[in-house]
Amino acid sequence: MSQAISNTTAVTLEEAKNLIATCGADVTIMLQGGMGIGKSSLLWALAEQFNGTHDAVYMDMTTKDIADLSGVPYVEERNGIKVTHFAPNSELKLHNKKPVILMLDEFGKAMRPVQNTALRLMLERKMGEDALPAGSIVFGTTNKTGEGLGDNIQPHARNRLSFVTVKSPDAEQWCAWAVDNGVEAEVIAWVNQNPQALASFDDGGQDENPYIFHPNKPMTAFCTPRSLTKASHIIKHRGVLGTTATIAGVAGCVGEAAARDMMAYAALADKLPTWAEIVKHPDTAKLPADGDAAASFITVYSALARVDKGSFDAWMVYCKRMAKEFQAVFCLNAVKSQARTAALANRSFTTWATENHWLFDAK
Repeated sequence: MSQAISNTTAVTLEEAKNLIATCGADVTIMLQGGMGIGKSSLLWALAEQFNGTHDAVYMDMTTKDIADLSGVPYVEERNGIKVTHFAPNSELKLHNKKPVILMLDEFGKAMRPVQNTALRLMLERKMGEDALPAGSIVFGTTNKTGEGLGDNIQPHARNRLSFVTVKSPDAEQWCAWAVDNGVEAEVIAWVNQNPQALASFDDGGQDENPYIFHPNKPMTAFCTPRSLTKASHIIKHRGVLGTTATIAGVAGCVGEAAARDMMAYAALADKLPTWAEIVKHPDTAKLPADGDAAASFITVYSALARVDKGSFDAWMVYCKRMAKEFQAVFCLNAVKSQARTAALANRSFTTWATENHWLFDAK
């Protein structure tokens, strides 16, 4: 039986997080989506949102056996009769007596007996004699059936859950996240210019896309939000690694085609002025060549990740020397990124925004 759900009902990661936070104490949300899009990271985002009131509990269901959920038996005597109880897994953190946010990761790949053992936990928040503390949230993750990764959940189990399809972030969404999460500017700029790197094989028209996973093609590496972030860590150290090792490492994350293209951006970035040079000499530091969109995007995304209150004036001097469209790219993204506070406190920025308010109104 197909387990696919119409894309018209799919939600973003942020919408999925809000759904779990709001309803997860009463309904187990099972998130179904492509590999590497950030489903598992929602556990930590939820823990941050609840600000210490809940313990975060991660359970990799591919490694679990029945005893991990049903508990380990121990015997005690009651009224002269020996009876068996089951001690809950300490991984569940019930001993802390706090509500938990429990993520059953890769649930569709768990052994059938393990899935069956988890059913009462997902429906009633109970395991044998033990109940999760009041207010506890349970949710799970699984991959798309079409990816061919072995995910399978029986109808009687699905009926205890709310199955929700999660959309992969598009290039704009991922780039906004990447700016605030330490991804190298070269990688962000490459994705911005190659949005097909975050397409899905089931989007249609993707048969010749060399960057993404295709279930019917032999592939050892491909682009996902997760693998792009891994590639960024390697590109960051290219000066130490050298070209050959860097390309090999990046290809091991995102595939050969993406690695070669991405390294061209890295080589371009190495010819641009450093952030220190821009801040020290904003009125004379070298600008990207006219018409070189890649270099301009790298410069802008690098600034978004680095600019702060102390460097904002200097950056705005430099930025205003760039083509107007890239001034707009910076300013429109600044108000959505970690640079927002510094931007709104900077007179040069607010003046630019006022003079170009139509850009913000259009958004």
